[in-house]
Amino acid sequence: MSESSTAPAGMNGAATAPTLPPLYRQLEGLTAERHSALRLRDAGYGFAAAASAVPLAAEEFAIAARSLAIVFAAQAPHMPVALTGLAAGTNLFVDSGGAWKIGAYVPAYLRRYPFFLLRVTQDSDELALCIDPGAPQVSDSAGEPLFTADGKPAPQLERAFAFTKSVEEAMLRTRTMTQRLAELGLLKSSVVQFEQHGHPVRIDGFFAVDRPALAALPPEQLAELRDHGWLEVIYAHLLSIGGIPDLARGIGG
Repeated sequence: MSESSTAPAGMNGAATAPTLPPLYRQLEGLTAERHSALRLRDAGYGFAAAASAVPLAAEEFAIAARSLAIVFAAQAPHMPVALTGLAAGTNLFVDSGGAWKIGAYVPAYLRRYPFFLLRVTQDSDELALCIDPGAPQVSDSAGEPLFTADGKPAPQLERAFAFTKSVEEAMLRTRTMTQRLAELGLLKSSVVQFEQHGHPVRIDGFFAVDRPALAALPPEQLAELRDHGWLEVIYAHLLSIGGIPDLARGIGG
């Protein structure tokens, strides 16, 4: 679930390709020389139809919690995800036509696809905007052009870069938050149990903020969470878990 941060092979001398982030099949550094003919079109969210969990930034919790259950990955660094289904390969928020469930929040991770920011080299601060060239949103005949006739970034591409950069920065801040929550002993293996059609159902395999551990924090650590704005994030996460039974019933939120 964690995002990759090294440039693909063949881009500015990078030697090896990184592990691709979820949903991406390929990444190429965008250049006018290679991609001058590319256009971007609205292709819906069919590309995420098999994604049962979607990475989520902490800044999204407050609004996402209204329609999505938010949990933390069981593997360190325990980055948060929005659950979109309880069965592998199932996203209850995407219909057969690729449309997202009306009224439900769409994570920024999906909205920035097919773009991604990668570091030019492992130890560089320079970032390059990349694209998944096989994405359904990418076309050479329909949609808005990514480059102008003289090879300059078109407004569509400038907007994509700005948004992709904001998502990357939000994910980095989220990683800082999850690391601190783990250090404080707040993230623990969790279970949700409920009845469905008269039978008990148990959902596990994820981490969540532990309520007793949160209540036991000393005042100075609670103040730290408050001052960073993380208490609001924690409460949104805890409230959102109540939506897991809806997922079990096949109702997307």
